[in-house]
Amino acid sequence: MNNNITYITTPKNAILRALSLFLLLFISSLQVQAQDDVRATIDSTSILIGQQINYTIEALANDGEAVIFPEGQTFSPLEVIESYAIDTASSTSARMKLIKKYGLTQFDSGRYVIPKQKVIIGTRTVETDTFLVEVNNVILDTVNQGLYDIKPIIDLPRDYSNWWKYLLWIIPVVVAISLFLWWLLRRNKKQKEAEQYIPPFEQAMATLTALDSKNLIAEAKYKEYYSVLTDAIRRYYEEKVYDRSMESTTDELIARLEMERDSGHIDFSKHTIASIKDIFKRADLVKFARVNPPEGKAQADRLAVEDIVKQTREALPPPTVEELMMQEDYREELSRKRKRKLWLSGIGGILAILLLATGIGIAIKGYSEVKDFVFGNMTRELAEGNWITSEYGSPSMAISTPKVLERKEVSLPEQAKGKMEAESFVWSSKRPAILVTLFQTTYPKGTKATPGPIVDTRLKYFEESGTKFAIVKNEKFTTPNGAEGLKVFGSGSTTYFETVEEFETNYVLLVFVTENYTQELYLSWPSEDPYGKEIAERVMQSIELQAKEKEEN
Repeated sequence: MNNNITYITTPKNAILRALSLFLLLFISSLQVQAQDDVRATIDSTSILIGQQINYTIEALANDGEAVIFPEGQTFSPLEVIESYAIDTASSTSARMKLIKKYGLTQFDSGRYVIPKQKVIIGTRTVETDTFLVEVNNVILDTVNQGLYDIKPIIDLPRDYSNWWKYLLWIIPVVVAISLFLWWLLRRNKKQKEAEQYIPPFEQAMATLTALDSKNLIAEAKYKEYYSVLTDAIRRYYEEKVYDRSMESTTDELIARLEMERDSGHIDFSKHTIASIKDIFKRADLVKFARVNPPEGKAQADRLAVEDIVKQTREALPPPTVEELMMQEDYREELSRKRKRKLWLSGIGGILAILLLATGIGIAIKGYSEVKDFVFGNMTRELAEGNWITSEYGSPSMAISTPKVLERKEVSLPEQAKGKMEAESFVWSSKRPAILVTLFQTTYPKGTKATPGPIVDTRLKYFEESGTKFAIVKNEKFTTPNGAEGLKVFGSGSTTYFETVEEFETNYVLLVFVTENYTQELYLSWPSEDPYGKEIAERVMQSIELQAKEKEEN
Protein backbone atom coordinates (compact mmCIF):
# COMPACT_ATOMS: atom_id res chain seq x y z
CA MET A 1 0.00 0.00 0.00
CA ASN A 2 1.36 3.29 -0.98
CA ASN A 3 1.27 5.78 1.95
CA ASN A 4 2.26 8.77 -0.15
CA ILE A 5 -0.60 11.20 -0.60
CA THR A 6 -0.76 13.26 -3.72
CA TYR A 7 -2.80 16.51 -3.69
CA ILE A 8 -4.20 17.60 -6.98
CA THR A 9 -4.56 21.33 -7.30
CA THR A 10 -7.29 22.47 -9.57
CA PRO A 11 -7.40 26.00 -10.97
CA LYS A 12 -10.42 26.76 -8.71
CA ASN A 13 -8.55 25.79 -5.51
CA ALA A 14 -5.57 27.85 -6.54
CA ILE A 15 -7.73 30.95 -6.93
CA LEU A 16 -9.26 30.48 -3.46
CA ARG A 17 -5.87 30.04 -1.85
CA ALA A 18 -4.60 33.17 -3.57
CA LEU A 19 -7.60 35.20 -2.37
CA SER A 20 -7.17 33.94 1.23
CA LEU A 21 -3.51 34.84 1.19
CA PHE A 22 -4.33 38.33 -0.18
CA LEU A 23 -6.98 38.96 2.48
CA LEU A 24 -4.60 37.83 5.22
CA LEU A 25 -1.89 40.15 3.99
CA PHE A 26 -4.40 43.04 3.69
CA ILE A 27 -5.72 42.60 7.24
CA SER A 28 -2.17 42.36 8.59
CA SER A 29 -1.25 45.58 6.80
CA LEU A 30 -4.31 47.32 8.30
CA GLN A 31 -3.32 46.20 11.79
CA VAL A 32 0.23 47.42 11.29
CA GLN A 33 -1.10 50.73 9.97
CA ALA A 34 -3.46 51.02 12.99
CA GLN A 35 -0.57 50.35 15.35
CA ASP A 36 1.42 53.03 13.57
CA ASP A 37 -1.47 55.46 14.05
CA VAL A 38 -1.24 55.17 17.87
CA ARG A 39 1.94 54.99 19.91
CA ALA A 40 2.25 54.91 23.72
CA THR A 41 5.41 55.55 25.77
CA ILE A 42 6.37 55.92 29.44
CA ASP A 43 9.30 57.90 30.78
CA SER A 44 10.39 55.26 33.31
CA THR A 45 9.84 51.59 34.10
CA SER A 46 11.16 51.78 37.67
CA ILE A 47 10.00 54.31 40.28
CA LEU A 48 9.80 54.77 44.04
CA ILE A 49 6.53 54.56 45.95
CA GLY A 50 4.42 57.66 45.18
CA GLN A 51 6.71 58.84 42.37
CA GLN A 52 5.02 59.94 39.14
CA ILE A 53 5.24 58.20 35.76
CA ASN A 54 4.46 60.21 32.65
CA TYR A 55 2.39 58.10 30.24
CA THR A 56 2.15 59.61 26.72
CA ILE A 57 -0.17 58.59 23.85
CA GLU A 58 0.46 59.93 20.34
CA ALA A 59 -2.33 59.53 17.76
CA LEU A 60 -2.41 60.33 14.01
CA ALA A 61 -5.80 61.28 12.58
CA ASN A 62 -7.13 62.56 9.28
CA ASP A 63 -8.67 66.01 9.07
CA GLY A 64 -12.19 65.88 10.51
CA GLU A 65 -11.75 62.60 12.39
CA ALA A 66 -12.71 62.58 16.08
CA VAL A 67 -10.12 61.17 18.50
CA ILE A 68 -11.19 59.91 21.95
CA PHE A 69 -8.47 59.18 24.49
CA PRO A 70 -8.89 57.03 27.65
CA GLU A 71 -10.48 58.74 30.64
CA GLY A 72 -10.90 57.72 34.28
CA GLN A 73 -9.05 54.98 36.16
CA THR A 74 -8.41 52.78 33.12
CA PHE A 75 -4.73 52.47 34.06
CA SER A 76 -5.41 50.32 37.14
CA PRO A 77 -3.56 49.05 39.14
CA LEU A 78 -1.80 52.41 38.74
CA GLU A 79 -3.69 55.54 39.75
CA VAL A 80 -4.19 58.59 37.54
CA ILE A 81 -3.14 61.64 39.57
CA GLU A 82 -3.34 64.11 36.68
CA SER A 83 -4.73 64.12 33.13
CA TYR A 84 -3.09 66.82 31.01
CA ALA A 85 -4.74 68.74 28.19
CA ILE A 86 -4.46 67.39 24.65
CA ASP A 87 -1.64 68.94 22.65
CA THR A 88 -0.94 69.00 18.91
CA ALA A 89 2.35 68.57 17.07
CA SER A 90 3.60 68.63 13.52
CA SER A 91 3.66 65.36 11.54
CA THR A 92 5.65 64.19 8.54
CA SER A 93 2.41 63.06 6.91
CA ALA A 94 -0.60 65.13 5.98
CA ARG A 95 -2.48 63.86 9.03
CA MET A 96 -2.82 65.65 12.36
CA LYS A 97 -0.79 64.44 15.36
CA LEU A 98 -2.44 64.63 18.82
CA ILE A 99 -0.56 64.08 22.09
CA LYS A 100 -2.22 63.17 25.40
CA LYS A 101 -0.24 62.86 28.67
CA TYR A 102 -1.18 61.27 31.99
CA GLY A 103 0.51 61.36 35.37
CA LEU A 104 0.41 57.90 37.03
CA THR A 105 1.62 56.59 40.39
CA GLN A 106 1.34 53.68 42.83
CA PHE A 107 1.64 53.72 46.62
CA ASP A 108 2.47 50.02 47.14
CA SER A 109 5.70 48.35 46.11
CA GLY A 110 5.66 45.55 43.54
CA ARG A 111 5.61 44.83 39.81
CA TYR A 112 2.60 46.18 37.95
CA VAL A 113 1.39 45.94 34.36
CA ILE A 114 -0.17 48.98 32.77
CA PRO A 115 -2.96 47.47 30.65
CA LYS A 116 -3.66 48.24 27.02
CA GLN A 117 -5.46 51.53 26.50
CA LYS A 118 -8.13 51.97 23.83
CA VAL A 119 -7.99 55.03 21.57
CA ILE A 120 -10.92 55.69 19.21
CA ILE A 121 -10.00 57.39 15.91
CA GLY A 122 -13.07 58.04 13.81
CA THR A 123 -14.77 54.63 13.59
CA ARG A 124 -11.65 52.65 14.47
CA THR A 125 -10.56 51.45 17.95
CA VAL A 126 -6.81 51.04 18.41
CA GLU A 127 -5.12 49.54 21.47
CA THR A 128 -1.73 50.54 22.87
CA ASP A 129 0.98 48.23 24.12
CA THR A 130 1.21 47.08 27.74
CA PHE A 131 4.04 48.22 30.01
CA LEU A 132 5.68 46.56 32.99
CA VAL A 133 6.51 48.96 35.84
CA GLU A 134 8.42 48.17 39.00
CA VAL A 135 7.58 50.20 42.13
CA ASN A 136 10.32 50.11 44.76
CA ASN A 137 10.25 50.89 48.46
CA VAL A 138 12.06 53.96 49.74
CA ILE A 139 15.28 52.83 51.38
CA LEU A 140 15.60 54.32 54.85
CA ASP A 141 19.03 55.07 56.21
CA THR A 142 18.44 54.25 59.88
CA VAL A 143 22.17 54.51 60.68
CA ASN A 144 23.06 57.98 59.42
CA GLN A 145 19.58 59.53 59.49
CA GLY A 146 18.59 60.83 62.90
CA LEU A 147 15.22 60.19 64.53
CA TYR A 148 13.14 63.14 65.66
CA ASP A 149 10.08 63.59 67.83
CA ILE A 150 6.73 64.48 66.34
CA LYS A 151 6.47 68.23 65.98
CA PRO A 152 3.86 69.99 68.13
CA ILE A 153 0.58 71.23 66.68
CA ILE A 154 0.85 74.65 65.06
CA ASP A 155 -2.13 76.97 65.34
CA LEU A 156 -3.21 78.15 61.91
CA PRO A 157 -3.80 81.87 61.43
CA ARG A 158 -7.39 83.05 61.54
CA ASP A 159 -9.19 82.83 58.23
CA TYR A 160 -10.11 86.28 56.92
CA SER A 161 -11.17 85.17 53.42
CA ASN A 162 -14.78 86.25 54.06
CA TRP A 163 -13.93 89.78 55.25
CA TRP A 164 -15.67 91.34 52.24
CA LYS A 165 -19.04 89.98 53.42
CA TYR A 166 -18.72 91.96 56.63
CA LEU A 167 -17.78 95.11 54.70
CA LEU A 168 -21.04 94.89 52.74
CA TRP A 169 -22.84 95.57 56.03
CA ILE A 170 -20.30 97.69 57.87
CA ILE A 171 -19.54 100.27 55.15
CA PRO A 172 -23.17 101.46 54.63
CA VAL A 173 -23.68 101.73 58.41
CA VAL A 174 -20.41 103.65 58.88
CA VAL A 175 -21.30 105.99 56.00
CA ALA A 176 -24.77 106.63 57.44
CA ILE A 177 -23.36 107.33 60.92
CA SER A 178 -20.66 109.61 59.47
CA LEU A 179 -23.22 111.64 57.49
CA PHE A 180 -25.45 111.93 60.53
CA LEU A 181 -22.60 113.11 62.76
CA TRP A 182 -21.48 115.60 60.12
CA TRP A 183 -25.02 117.05 59.93
CA LEU A 184 -25.33 117.10 63.72
CA LEU A 185 -22.02 118.92 64.28
CA ARG A 186 -22.81 121.38 61.52
CA ARG A 187 -26.19 122.17 63.08
CA ASN A 188 -24.59 122.52 66.51
CA LYS A 189 -22.03 124.95 65.09
CA LYS A 190 -24.80 127.11 63.67
CA GLN A 191 -26.68 127.03 66.97
CA LYS A 192 -23.52 127.97 68.81
CA GLU A 193 -22.97 130.92 66.51
CA ALA A 194 -26.60 131.93 66.93
CA GLU A 195 -26.31 131.73 70.69
CA GLN A 196 -23.11 133.73 70.80
CA TYR A 197 -23.80 136.68 73.09
CA ILE A 198 -24.13 140.08 71.45
CA PRO A 199 -24.81 143.09 73.70
CA PRO A 200 -28.37 144.43 73.29
CA PHE A 201 -27.31 147.80 71.84
CA GLU A 202 -25.03 146.21 69.21
CA GLN A 203 -27.72 143.68 68.37
CA ALA A 204 -30.35 146.41 67.86
CA MET A 205 -28.02 148.47 65.67
CA ALA A 206 -27.12 145.36 63.62
CA THR A 207 -30.83 144.68 63.09
CA LEU A 208 -31.41 148.21 61.82
CA THR A 209 -28.43 147.98 59.48
CA ALA A 210 -29.70 144.67 58.09
CA LEU A 211 -33.12 146.26 57.59
CA ASP A 212 -31.56 148.96 55.39
CA SER A 213 -30.10 146.31 53.07
CA LYS A 214 -33.41 144.50 52.49
CA ASN A 215 -34.95 147.32 50.38
CA LEU A 216 -38.43 146.56 51.72
CA ILE A 217 -39.72 150.13 51.24
CA ALA A 218 -39.06 150.04 47.50
CA GLU A 219 -40.96 146.77 47.30
CA ALA A 220 -43.84 148.23 49.37
CA LYS A 221 -43.47 145.54 52.02
CA TYR A 222 -44.40 147.88 54.85
CA LYS A 223 -45.80 145.21 57.13
CA GLU A 224 -42.51 143.30 57.20
CA TYR A 225 -40.58 146.54 57.41
CA TYR A 226 -42.41 147.80 60.52
CA SER A 227 -42.33 144.35 62.15
CA VAL A 228 -38.52 144.32 61.99
CA LEU A 229 -38.35 147.96 63.05
CA THR A 230 -40.51 147.59 66.19
CA ASP A 231 -38.94 144.21 67.09
CA ALA A 232 -35.53 145.90 67.22
CA ILE A 233 -36.81 148.17 70.04
CA ARG A 234 -38.78 145.37 71.76
CA ARG A 235 -35.76 143.00 71.89
CA TYR A 236 -33.57 145.78 73.22
CA TYR A 237 -36.11 146.60 75.94
CA GLU A 238 -36.69 142.83 76.59
CA GLU A 239 -33.21 142.51 78.04
CA LYS A 240 -32.53 145.96 79.34
CA VAL A 241 -35.90 147.43 80.47
CA TYR A 242 -38.89 145.07 80.58
CA ASP A 243 -38.55 141.29 80.27
CA ARG A 244 -42.01 140.96 78.66
CA SER A 245 -41.57 143.55 75.96
CA MET A 246 -41.86 141.06 73.04
CA GLU A 247 -45.28 139.73 74.14
CA SER A 248 -46.78 143.05 75.32
CA THR A 249 -49.21 145.16 73.30
CA THR A 250 -48.33 148.71 72.36
CA ASP A 251 -50.38 150.23 75.16
CA GLU A 252 -48.93 147.80 77.74
CA LEU A 253 -45.37 148.56 76.67
CA ILE A 254 -45.92 152.34 76.73
CA ALA A 255 -47.56 152.10 80.15
CA ARG A 256 -44.58 150.10 81.45
CA LEU A 257 -42.08 152.61 80.05
CA GLU A 258 -43.95 155.50 81.70
CA MET A 259 -44.00 153.60 85.00
CA GLU A 260 -40.22 152.99 84.77
CA ARG A 261 -39.69 156.69 84.07
CA ASP A 262 -41.93 157.83 86.90
CA SER A 263 -40.21 155.44 89.35
CA GLY A 264 -36.83 156.91 88.41
CA HIS A 265 -35.38 153.62 87.17
CA ILE A 266 -34.85 154.99 83.68
CA ASP A 267 -34.29 158.61 82.73
CA PHE A 268 -36.71 158.68 79.75
CA SER A 269 -37.85 162.02 78.39
CA LYS A 270 -41.49 162.58 77.48
CA HIS A 271 -40.43 163.19 73.90
CA THR A 272 -38.76 159.76 73.67
CA ILE A 273 -41.83 157.94 74.99
CA ALA A 274 -44.07 159.97 72.68
CA SER A 275 -41.89 159.03 69.68
CA ILE A 276 -42.05 155.32 70.64
CA LYS A 277 -45.83 155.53 70.99
CA ASP A 278 -46.23 157.29 67.64
CA ILE A 279 -44.07 154.73 65.80
CA PHE A 280 -45.75 151.71 67.43
CA LYS A 281 -49.26 153.07 66.70
CA ARG A 282 -48.34 153.58 63.06
CA ALA A 283 -46.83 150.09 62.94
CA ASP A 284 -50.11 148.61 64.29
CA LEU A 285 -52.06 150.39 61.55
CA VAL A 286 -49.68 149.03 58.89
CA LYS A 287 -49.65 145.46 60.26
CA PHE A 288 -53.29 145.04 61.24
CA ALA A 289 -55.27 147.67 59.28
CA ARG A 290 -53.10 147.47 56.12
CA VAL A 291 -52.70 151.27 56.08
CA ASN A 292 -49.59 152.35 54.26
CA PRO A 293 -47.61 155.21 55.87
CA PRO A 294 -47.24 158.55 54.09
CA GLU A 295 -44.35 158.81 51.68
CA GLY A 296 -41.04 159.30 53.47
CA LYS A 297 -42.52 158.44 56.84
CA ALA A 298 -41.03 154.93 56.94
CA GLN A 299 -37.48 156.27 56.46
CA ALA A 300 -38.12 158.89 59.14
CA ASP A 301 -39.36 156.21 61.57
CA ARG A 302 -36.20 154.21 60.88
CA LEU A 303 -34.01 157.17 61.91
CA ALA A 304 -36.23 157.86 64.89
CA VAL A 305 -35.87 154.27 66.14
CA GLU A 306 -32.08 154.54 65.94
CA ASP A 307 -32.22 157.75 68.00
CA ILE A 308 -34.53 156.07 70.54
CA VAL A 309 -32.09 153.13 70.96
CA LYS A 310 -29.18 155.53 71.47
CA GLN A 311 -31.18 157.67 73.95
CA THR A 312 -32.23 154.52 75.86
CA ARG A 313 -28.61 153.41 76.11
CA GLU A 314 -27.70 156.75 77.66
CA ALA A 315 -30.69 156.65 80.00
CA LEU A 316 -30.02 153.12 81.30
CA PRO A 317 -27.81 152.72 84.38
CA PRO A 318 -24.64 150.63 83.84
CA PRO A 319 -25.02 146.90 84.69
CA THR A 320 -23.98 145.84 88.14
CA VAL A 321 -21.44 143.12 88.88
CA GLU A 322 -24.27 140.77 89.89
CA GLU A 323 -26.03 141.32 86.58
CA LEU A 324 -22.87 140.66 84.64
CA MET A 325 -22.27 137.44 86.59
CA MET A 326 -25.86 136.33 86.00
CA GLN A 327 -25.45 136.91 82.29
CA GLU A 328 -22.23 134.86 82.29
CA ASP A 329 -23.89 132.04 84.25
CA TYR A 330 -26.79 132.09 81.81
CA ARG A 331 -24.46 131.77 78.83
CA GLU A 332 -22.61 128.88 80.50
CA GLU A 333 -25.90 127.15 81.21
CA LEU A 334 -26.89 127.54 77.58
CA SER A 335 -23.54 126.04 76.55
CA ARG A 336 -24.01 123.06 78.88
CA LYS A 337 -27.53 122.44 77.61
CA ARG A 338 -26.33 122.62 74.02
CA LYS A 339 -23.55 120.09 74.65
CA ARG A 340 -25.91 117.75 76.51
CA LYS A 341 -28.39 117.98 73.68
CA LEU A 342 -25.59 117.30 71.20
CA TRP A 343 -24.54 114.10 73.01
CA LEU A 344 -28.10 112.86 73.41
CA SER A 345 -28.89 113.59 69.78
CA GLY A 346 -25.70 111.87 68.63
CA ILE A 347 -26.21 108.75 70.70
CA GLY A 348 -29.90 108.57 69.82
CA GLY A 349 -29.19 109.03 66.11
CA ILE A 350 -26.48 106.37 66.07
CA LEU A 351 -28.74 103.91 67.91
CA ALA A 352 -31.54 104.67 65.46
CA ILE A 353 -29.23 103.98 62.49
CA LEU A 354 -28.03 100.73 64.05
CA LEU A 355 -31.60 99.63 64.79
CA LEU A 356 -32.62 100.50 61.24
CA ALA A 357 -29.66 98.56 59.80
CA THR A 358 -30.50 95.62 62.08
CA GLY A 359 -34.13 95.66 60.95
CA ILE A 360 -33.12 95.74 57.30
CA GLY A 361 -30.65 92.90 57.90
CA ILE A 362 -33.29 90.77 59.63
CA ALA A 363 -35.75 91.42 56.81
CA ILE A 364 -33.19 90.40 54.16
CA LYS A 365 -31.08 87.71 55.86
CA GLY A 366 -33.14 86.61 58.85
CA TYR A 367 -32.72 86.93 62.59
CA SER A 368 -30.14 84.14 63.01
CA GLU A 369 -27.85 85.58 60.35
CA VAL A 370 -27.88 89.03 61.95
CA LYS A 371 -27.43 87.65 65.46
CA ASP A 372 -24.39 85.61 64.39
CA PHE A 373 -22.93 88.63 62.58
CA VAL A 374 -23.33 90.98 65.55
CA PHE A 375 -22.53 88.68 68.46
CA GLY A 376 -20.53 85.99 66.68
CA ASN A 377 -21.16 82.24 66.61
CA MET A 378 -18.29 79.95 67.49
CA THR A 379 -19.79 76.77 66.00
CA ARG A 380 -20.74 78.56 62.80
CA GLU A 381 -17.19 79.84 62.40
CA LEU A 382 -15.96 76.27 62.91
CA ALA A 383 -18.45 74.86 60.42
CA GLU A 384 -17.68 77.41 57.72
CA GLY A 385 -13.93 77.75 58.35
CA ASN A 386 -10.99 75.85 56.89
CA TRP A 387 -10.95 72.20 57.96
CA ILE A 388 -8.03 69.84 58.37
CA THR A 389 -7.92 66.30 56.96
CA SER A 390 -5.63 63.92 58.85
CA GLU A 391 -5.04 60.19 59.21
CA TYR A 392 -5.09 58.67 62.68
CA GLY A 393 -3.78 55.30 63.81
CA SER A 394 -2.61 52.24 61.91
CA PRO A 395 -4.62 50.93 60.09
CA SER A 396 -5.68 54.52 59.71
CA MET A 397 -8.92 56.44 59.68
CA ALA A 398 -8.81 59.65 57.64
CA ILE A 399 -11.31 62.30 58.72
CA SER A 400 -11.80 66.04 58.25
CA THR A 401 -12.32 68.15 61.39
CA PRO A 402 -12.28 71.87 62.26
CA LYS A 403 -9.15 71.30 64.34
CA VAL A 404 -6.58 68.50 64.56
CA LEU A 405 -7.42 65.74 67.04
CA GLU A 406 -4.92 65.43 69.88
CA ARG A 407 -3.60 62.07 71.00
CA LYS A 408 -4.68 61.08 74.53
CA GLU A 409 -3.37 58.28 76.69
CA VAL A 410 -5.73 55.35 77.24
CA SER A 411 -5.45 53.54 80.55
CA LEU A 412 -5.91 49.76 80.20
CA PRO A 413 -6.78 47.30 82.98
CA GLU A 414 -3.83 45.43 84.43
CA GLN A 415 -5.01 42.12 82.96
CA ALA A 416 -5.18 43.70 79.46
CA LYS A 417 -1.75 45.30 79.44
CA GLY A 418 0.63 43.54 77.08
CA LYS A 419 -2.25 41.74 75.37
CA MET A 420 -4.06 44.58 73.65
CA GLU A 421 -3.28 48.10 72.49
CA ALA A 422 -5.52 51.17 72.60
CA GLU A 423 -5.16 54.82 71.63
CA SER A 424 -7.51 57.76 71.34
CA PHE A 425 -7.61 61.14 69.60
CA VAL A 426 -9.78 63.98 70.92
CA TRP A 427 -10.91 67.50 70.00
CA SER A 428 -13.59 69.59 71.68
CA SER A 429 -14.75 73.20 71.34
CA LYS A 430 -15.62 75.60 74.16
CA ARG A 431 -18.62 74.75 76.28
CA PRO A 432 -21.30 73.83 75.51
CA ALA A 433 -18.84 71.62 73.63
CA ILE A 434 -18.80 69.89 70.28
CA LEU A 435 -16.85 66.70 70.95
CA VAL A 436 -14.99 64.51 68.42
CA THR A 437 -13.29 61.42 69.86
CA LEU A 438 -11.66 58.53 67.98
CA PHE A 439 -10.86 55.25 69.77
CA GLN A 440 -8.70 52.55 68.12
CA THR A 441 -8.19 49.21 69.83
CA THR A 442 -6.17 46.13 68.80
CA TYR A 443 -7.19 42.89 70.56
CA PRO A 444 -5.07 39.73 70.83
CA LYS A 445 -4.74 37.72 67.63
CA GLY A 446 -7.53 35.25 67.18
CA THR A 447 -10.03 37.47 69.01
CA LYS A 448 -13.23 38.07 67.09
CA ALA A 449 -14.52 41.53 68.08
CA THR A 450 -18.27 42.21 67.80
CA PRO A 451 -19.98 45.63 67.76
CA GLY A 452 -22.55 44.97 70.51
CA PRO A 453 -20.24 44.73 73.55
CA ILE A 454 -18.10 47.56 72.15
CA VAL A 455 -21.10 49.90 72.00
CA ASP A 456 -22.17 49.01 75.56
CA THR A 457 -18.66 49.61 76.88
CA ARG A 458 -18.26 52.91 75.09
CA LEU A 459 -21.65 54.31 76.16
CA LYS A 460 -20.87 53.31 79.74
CA TYR A 461 -17.55 55.16 79.46
CA PHE A 462 -19.29 58.41 78.48
CA GLU A 463 -21.97 57.94 81.14
CA GLU A 464 -19.22 57.91 83.74
CA SER A 465 -17.98 61.19 82.22
CA GLY A 466 -21.33 62.93 82.78
CA THR A 467 -23.47 61.99 79.75
CA LYS A 468 -26.96 60.53 80.06
CA PHE A 469 -28.28 58.71 76.99
CA ALA A 470 -32.07 59.09 76.83
CA ILE A 471 -32.59 57.68 73.31
CA VAL A 472 -30.40 55.01 71.72
CA LYS A 473 -30.96 53.95 68.10
CA ASN A 474 -28.77 52.03 65.67
CA GLU A 475 -28.52 51.41 61.95
CA LYS A 476 -26.02 50.33 59.31
CA PHE A 477 -23.48 52.95 58.23
CA THR A 478 -21.36 53.01 55.06
CA THR A 479 -18.45 55.41 54.54
CA PRO A 480 -17.92 57.22 51.22
CA ASN A 481 -15.17 54.70 50.33
CA GLY A 482 -17.44 51.70 50.99
CA ALA A 483 -16.41 50.61 54.50
CA GLU A 484 -19.35 49.28 56.53
CA GLY A 485 -19.96 49.79 60.23
CA LEU A 486 -22.61 50.29 62.91
CA LYS A 487 -24.12 53.68 63.66
CA VAL A 488 -25.52 54.28 67.16
CA PHE A 489 -27.24 57.64 67.62
CA GLY A 490 -29.77 59.49 69.73
CA SER A 491 -30.13 62.27 72.28
CA GLY A 492 -29.35 62.84 75.93
CA SER A 493 -27.75 65.36 78.23
CA THR A 494 -24.21 66.19 79.33
CA THR A 495 -23.28 67.54 82.76
CA TYR A 496 -19.99 69.33 83.39
CA PHE A 497 -18.94 68.38 86.91
CA GLU A 498 -16.81 71.50 87.43
CA THR A 499 -19.73 73.92 86.97
CA VAL A 500 -22.68 71.51 87.40
CA GLU A 501 -24.03 72.82 84.06
CA GLU A 502 -26.27 70.49 82.06
CA PHE A 503 -26.92 70.74 78.33
CA GLU A 504 -29.19 68.78 76.02
CA THR A 505 -27.05 66.98 73.44
CA ASN A 506 -27.27 64.76 70.37
CA TYR A 507 -24.66 62.11 69.67
CA VAL A 508 -23.43 59.59 67.10
CA LEU A 509 -21.17 56.59 67.74
CA LEU A 510 -19.72 54.85 64.67
CA VAL A 511 -18.16 51.43 65.20
CA PHE A 512 -15.98 49.68 62.59
CA VAL A 513 -14.73 46.14 63.28
CA THR A 514 -12.06 44.26 61.30
CA GLU A 515 -11.26 40.92 62.96
CA ASN A 516 -9.34 41.88 66.11
CA TYR A 517 -9.13 45.63 65.33
CA THR A 518 -11.85 48.19 66.11
CA GLN A 519 -12.28 51.89 65.44
CA GLU A 520 -14.93 53.98 67.20
CA LEU A 521 -15.74 57.58 66.29
CA TYR A 522 -17.89 59.43 68.85
CA LEU A 523 -19.49 62.80 68.02
CA SER A 524 -21.70 64.93 70.28
CA TRP A 525 -23.07 68.46 70.00
CA PRO A 526 -25.69 70.71 71.68
CA SER A 527 -29.22 69.84 70.53
CA GLU A 528 -30.17 73.47 69.91
CA ASP A 529 -27.13 74.20 67.72
CA PRO A 530 -27.80 73.60 63.99
CA TYR A 531 -24.15 74.21 63.13
CA GLY A 532 -23.11 71.47 65.56
CA LYS A 533 -25.21 69.01 63.58
CA GLU A 534 -23.69 70.34 60.35
CA ILE A 535 -20.18 69.75 61.73
CA ALA A 536 -21.06 66.18 62.77
CA GLU A 537 -22.52 65.32 59.35
CA ARG A 538 -19.52 66.78 57.57
CA VAL A 539 -17.13 64.76 59.74
CA MET A 540 -19.07 61.55 59.01
CA GLN A 541 -19.08 62.22 55.26
CA SER A 542 -15.28 62.60 55.30
CA ILE A 543 -14.45 59.22 56.86
CA GLU A 544 -12.10 56.97 54.90
CA LEU A 545 -10.84 53.69 56.35
CA GLN A 546 -7.65 52.01 55.24
CA ALA A 547 -7.92 48.24 55.01
CA LYS A 548 -5.89 46.33 57.59
CA GLU A 549 -4.78 43.71 55.08
CA LYS A 550 -3.46 46.41 52.81
CA GLU A 551 -1.26 47.92 55.50
CA GLU A 552 0.07 44.56 56.59
CA ASN A 553 1.29 43.88 53.07
